[in-house]
Amino acid sequence: MAESLKEQLGTGPNFRVRVTIIGALVSILPFILISFLIPDSSRQILFWIYRFLLSGCLFYLLWILIKNPTPSKRPPLLTRDLAMGWALLLPSLISSFWPGIIGAPLLTVLVGATWVAEKIRNRSVAS
Repeated sequence: MAESLKEQLGTGPNFRVRVTIIGALVSILPFILISFLIPDSSRQILFWIYRFLLSGCLFYLLWILIKNPTPSKRPPLLTRDLAMGWALLLPSLISSFWPGIIGAPLLTVLVGATWVAEKIRNRSVAS
């Protein structure tokens, strides 16, 4: 079972992207549970900590996209994994974090834009 999970998560940038997205999605559950257990005055601190975590995840995915700008030079399936960054929209909505609400879909649009730009560039070179 552990070996199978290790194979599914991949290696290198694919592993880092997948763990970042899964970690951000799974971390919303403890966030909700802890927010019910602490007093209202401390809840805002917890919200800011979670927002900082989501920001870090989005910036890290953007960093990986910047380091691998062209889809043809990316490791296999990295484009798909980066495009799954839209999944960070859910924890952003739950925590009312508007930069994440805008940033998660924008990251997916940027991944798609790099793919389209490369297709256009290859078409113009072939002509």
